[in-house]
Amino acid sequence: MELHGGNITLGEIAKNPQARALVNREFPGMLNHPLAGMFMGLTLNQAIRKAGGRIPQSTLQHLLEELKTL
Repeated sequence: MELHGGNITLGEIAKNPQARALVNREFPGMLNHPLAGMFMGLTLNQAIRKAGGRIPQSTLQHLLEELKTL
């Protein structure tokens, strides 16, 4: 999957069934949360910044590498 340097939106990622499965594996229920629609317009870079270190860097890096292979 082309992440466009982190400028792909979370909504675009969520539309891809394989990518959605990867995100759900790492962050169960996040994409189905009632407030999920509020952050689907964020770019991947924006979402990572907003996470503010609450997600281990190793988890993020692993997910990003897996998304790139799709």
